[in-house]
Amino acid sequence: MLKHRTPDDLAWERRRLSAMLVTLEDLSGPASKMQVLLDALQQRCIHGTGRIRQTIIFTRFFDTLTDIVTRLRHIDPSMLIGTYSGQGGQYTDPQSKRFVGVDRDDVKQRFLRGEIDILVCTDAAAEGLNLQTADWLINFDLPWNPMKVEQRIGRIDRIGQRHEHIYVLNLCYVDSAEQIVYDRLLTRLVQAGSIVGTQQISMLPVTLDEFQELAEGRLSEVELERRAQARITLVKQRTASMELPPSDLYEIYARLGNNGSIGAVPVNLDMIWKTLVESRYLRDLGCLVSVNAEQPLLVLHGIQHVPEKSLLTTSRDMFDTGLPGFAGRPSFASYGDPVFEAVLAQVTAYDLPASIQRLTASIDGLKAELVAYAVAALDSGGVHQVRLITSFEDLEGLQIDEKTALTPEVLQPLQTRLAALAWQEFEPVHAVKRLARANVQAGHAQIALDYLIINSLLNLRKTLTKDGEFFWQVMKDIEEVLQGRNQLSIASLPTEVMRRIGPLLLFPAQIPTLGVKASMTAPLPLLRAAIDAGCRVADAMKVRRAELQTASVQARLRREIERELAALHT
Repeated sequence: MLKHRTPDDLAWERRRLSAMLVTLEDLSGPASKMQVLLDALQQRCIHGTGRIRQTIIFTRFFDTLTDIVTRLRHIDPSMLIGTYSGQGGQYTDPQSKRFVGVDRDDVKQRFLRGEIDILVCTDAAAEGLNLQTADWLINFDLPWNPMKVEQRIGRIDRIGQRHEHIYVLNLCYVDSAEQIVYDRLLTRLVQAGSIVGTQQISMLPVTLDEFQELAEGRLSEVELERRAQARITLVKQRTASMELPPSDLYEIYARLGNNGSIGAVPVNLDMIWKTLVESRYLRDLGCLVSVNAEQPLLVLHGIQHVPEKSLLTTSRDMFDTGLPGFAGRPSFASYGDPVFEAVLAQVTAYDLPASIQRLTASIDGLKAELVAYAVAALDSGGVHQVRLITSFEDLEGLQIDEKTALTPEVLQPLQTRLAALAWQEFEPVHAVKRLARANVQAGHAQIALDYLIINSLLNLRKTLTKDGEFFWQVMKDIEEVLQGRNQLSIASLPTEVMRRIGPLLLFPAQIPTLGVKASMTAPLPLLRAAIDAGCRVADAMKVRRAELQTASVQARLRREIERELAALHT
């Protein structure tokens, strides 16, 4: 390595390395971004408790996560920190102050139970986690994908959030690659909003130039905040003008529920829990019910393919937070949960008595069925009757007549009733196909009308336009005719075609009843749509603009009209 290097060369290198070491000494303290993070956490300290209001910190890199945790534990080893990453989970044991490695799900449950104050995560936690006990989220660095930012925020901005307000702190270095990331993220979010509608404010609307002005001292933080706040206010005003207020949506759904438009569910969580705790069969197996009313738990015994002492609950909070001292978390007593399904499978493995029959009904074309039970029963006076059980509420006061067997003749009327209920239940879903078909027909009808209108305009103007045999000259003339007009009378429309497409259009149209030709008044938006349709047809003909004949375009328009009319019946 020293070949061809003189003592003077080595002396020069030594001086350069020494200068670099002096520079590196200035980096021994926390970076400015880390200092901002520490200041933010300091402001969230709960006075007199040694605790910090729950905060989530996101970073893209595991090394950065490790550095954040190391610095925080160096400041206070008893700080209740948790980590969630692709490497697993860790948390501070409050007794030993040691950092303990555990399953990631255990970290989530401890956070929801309030046993962790600061949760430091990589993007492994950006999806599928409910962390609504926190009201602060800090993006220590930002991903390039704007949806990743939204996914991170979605961990606390979700149904069940316990705080009235939530806050997001985005950290980035001015005049750095992170500043470019921030600017591009903001641009992408604005572009997405122009397509799918204005979204929530997840990043301050600050431009790249304003970042630079702030770094150079030409823009104060107060002025930057004022500009950002003005832009946020404008976005909120635009959102309010395009969306129904939440209060109006609530009233709509409330009315739908009150007038029966939304059918009652046949069974809910309270009904499931009542069935589980009152089941003599489960008690005989040795299943135990928690005596704590605030912790609805069923300890399972004797259920095939389920470990002994597994827990089952209908409490959403209990399912999310788990039970302190219990390895894992309880299973949720609802359809789709494997433990609950195992309980159902064991109970329903037995044959039904002759006095009870399971009935099903379905609708052609739908992969769904309605299930009910026919039951031989006795009324309050001891008179025999057959009842159709379609919901948990139908079981109220039911007295089964175990001596009566149900025959096919008796079941037939109940099967007919169930089929009618299935049609009522699934008809709205079945109607989707009809609505989709109607929308397609309306689209073809609208395109046909566009072609008819532009063809009529071409017929009228080609004889009045200089060089009218050329399509683009006629189109220029049509544009001049439309200047300053809000509508235009369109003549010579074929009556037979108008009768076919008129009822399918999404707006009321004049449908003639007499004559071979008809006319209509076309508003400006419809005229614009017709002109655009004509131009698209002309562009697709692959002919030089200066040579494209009006007659050729009209011939193509007539063929396109026939194609759209034929599509109405396919």
